[in-house]
Amino acid sequence: MFELNPFHLEDASLLHFLMLQGTAVLAYFIFRERFKKQLSDLVTKRQVLQEAFDIEQIIEPEVEEVFVTMPGRDDLKEIAGINTKSEAILNSIGVFRFSQLAETPVSTVRRVLAEHGPLLHTYDPATWPGQALLATEGRWDELRTWQEQMRRGESRGTSPLYLP
Repeated sequence: MFELNPFHLEDASLLHFLMLQGTAVLAYFIFRERFKKQLSDLVTKRQVLQEAFDIEQIIEPEVEEVFVTMPGRDDLKEIAGINTKSEAILNSIGVFRFSQLAETPVSTVRRVLAEHGPLLHTYDPATWPGQALLATEGRWDELRTWQEQMRRGESRGTSPLYLP
């Protein structure tokens, strides 16, 4: 069979140990250089992506730019998912009418609500502008039908079929 000490050397186990140690040291240096190269490649890619991100301007209008003050108030609680606290938050930033809520981007509504702390929402704010549009146009029957569908879990979309 296979003999570990074919030359019958007295220090064969020491030689085997030294060869294994030498192999381990050699592997360490080889892989260290390989990982240094991979790290430098990743750092370069990150810098390129960061530069591209810095060039790309994400323009999200400020809250004050989005809302225009209009006389009068609507009961925003008519919108499914808006409770008293949500209405107070929307009123505090200048949203008093259904038409203002209908024109407000969903991302802005989510951001404003998130800035004012955690709220329990029955429905996703993504449906609020669509509901507000129906209320603005006085299409109350269609709004109530859509809200009933949402309550039953039949309507999963953010805008009803009724919207133009």
